Amino acid sequence: MFNKVRTKALLIVVAALALLWFIGDRFGMRSKERTFHDVVMTVDTAAIEAFTISAQRKDFVPLRFFRQGNGWRLVAAADTIRVENTAVEDVIGSLGDLRVKRLVGMMGLVKDRYDLTDTLYERLTLELADGEQRELLVGKSTFSPKGPWSHVSIPGEKEVFAIDGKLSMATEMKVTEWRPHTVVNGDPKNWTRLHFTFPGNDYFLERVNGEWRLDGEACDTARVAKYLGSLAVSDAHFFADGAQLDGLPVVARLEISDTSRPEPVLVQVHQSPEGRFILHSSVNPENLLWFDAERELPRLFRPRGNWLVGATPSGPRM
Repeated sequence: MFNKVRTKALLIVVAALALLWFIGDRFGMRSKERTFHDVVMTVDTAAIEAFTISAQRKDFVPLRFFRQGNGWRLVAAADTIRVENTAVEDVIGSLGDLRVKRLVGMMGLVKDRYDLTDTLYERLTLELADGEQRELLVGKSTFSPKGPWSHVSIPGEKEVFAIDGKLSMATEMKVTEWRPHTVVNGDPKNWTRLHFTFPGNDYFLERVNGEWRLDGEACDTARVAKYLGSLAVSDAHFFADGAQLDGLPVVARLEISDTSRPEPVLVQVHQSPEGRFILHSSVNPENLLWFDAERELPRLFRPRGNWLVGATPSGPRM
């Protein structure tokens, strides 16, 4: 009799352990190592004509982005603004082949943990050239040793996946964060001449037979190349909304001849009566930018002697 009771109890324990293993394997830590899909979504990014970021939160204003020429514009409520292509790439650039890094669990169990509840997620709606629409629910971001992960789910499906990239951060951006802070952009390979004009300096760097020359003379080409790489992605940090340039003197000027553009890139820095600097760039004409005299001016405007071989780099004095 005792043996029968012990055998029955053992069978109950084995069954309970098997059930716990199944639950843990299905929904627990091991589920994070398993992928039900290798790819969450595949989209031809060139076919994306527009996309919308929306949410059910009361304070969230839906953002609709659409192509215009070679760039993108954003409509939010009654406002329409130009946005930087690089910012848009953070949203749609990875969608061509949205590879799964990890299955983090089933929606019913992990949606609170990854901000995928109805009141927390952002909904990304893609409008394709053929009229098709694709949707993705985007939750919060986390950080892995190799960089940021975003957490997403397909509407109507149960799985939540982690993917590489900053998609979650991009879909949480406010309208003002999409406005371009651009000072200069482009590819230095297309640049042929840079003309600098600011106090005590009026000189040009010019590409001659593939080598950069300073007013026609030899210069430190490695230093020039490093500077051009930084200049090609330069921006400012703050908008000078409400500022007026009428009557303000131009204290610094940079003109870049670019074979890929019909007109040179022109950057001008104006000084206000209070001594502040306001920057206007032809690649970002609708946005005036405050410019920092101690940090940003020396980065953009280098004295002529800076380019001489063996010279010690220095900044301008305004």
